Amino acid sequence: MRKCIKYACIYAGASAMALCVGPAFAVQNVANTSQKGSLLIYPLINVDTENSSNTLIEISNDQNTSVHVECNYVNERKDRVDFDFTLTGKATVSWEVLTGSGDIAAPLFPSAGTFPGNPRRGELICFAVDKPVQNQIAFNHLTGTATVVNRADTDARQPKQAFRYNPWSFIARDAAGLPAADNTIQGTPGDLVLSGANDGSSYDGCPAYNIVNFMPNGATLDGITTIDNDLVGVSCNQDLRQDFLLHTTKLKFTIWNVNENSFTGTWICVDSVFSVGFGAGDRTAGLTNGSNFDFSTLRTDNARYQVKGVASTQCPANLSVRPKSRGCLE
Repeated sequence: MRKCIKYACIYAGASAMALCVGPAFAVQNVANTSQKGSLLIYPLINVDTENSSNTLIEISNDQNTSVHVECNYVNERKDRVDFDFTLTGKATVSWEVLTGSGDIAAPLFPSAGTFPGNPRRGELICFAVDKPVQNQIAFNHLTGTATVVNRADTDARQPKQAFRYNPWSFIARDAAGLPAADNTIQGTPGDLVLSGANDGSSYDGCPAYNIVNFMPNGATLDGITTIDNDLVGVSCNQDLRQDFLLHTTKLKFTIWNVNENSFTGTWICVDSVFSVGFGAGDRTAGLTNGSNFDFSTLRTDNARYQVKGVASTQCPANLSVRPKSRGCLE
């Protein structure tokens, strides 16, 4: 078993990279944001000093028995830190990410890294483990929330804002596809397989694609004008080790306006933790045909898009960041 760092990878089996960003295309054994699970992924953690931002995290145990939880912060520049804690029966813990204060001794959010992106924004991944933190286990009783607070958003007329969301929740499945029994070791230690397979070692699968409703950049409805839109997401293929491989994919967008006219040819290469700005003033470099998100192109005050991660030679399949560690005990 791997013991050089607590946990190694989460990945989406043999499928193309999927995303945790919004309402999901749902089939059997697909993760969602309204169930309890053994693995929780919070795709947006924000402690950006530009907007005086902070994120408040809550994780609850809806079972009468206790469980140990392993968590990982990863920022957009791929700096990371891990920590763990125990949740007693029916307990709830909460903390705020900026200073780490709260019910547990949470570390500070990582602020370094060598890749493009905002080092003050990223993700939180938490999952049930045994007490020695050597095996991931089934414990389908975890829930949570994240509240993102902006105290000084200078781009908006209302600088003080907050919103709450539920994390993506993945159920650990048994060989019949049912929720696995509590404390069952789930698969190979260090590898969390998000395939939805009925093999007794996997978790729920990731959505095949995501759909989002939005007001185009520059659209006005009932006196409210959209300045810009952003997409924040994380991949279901991630390497959580300090010596990691970076997984990249091509995000392919199809956009429809109210009249059901479709607009294609919009895409961008991203890695495992990302944010994409769609607005004319903050459009992310590398976004091809980003004007397809603008009112001047769509000509309607509402629209929707589908986003899907696809394999493409335009994006490297795996970019080796550092040599893969072979110093682990396996």
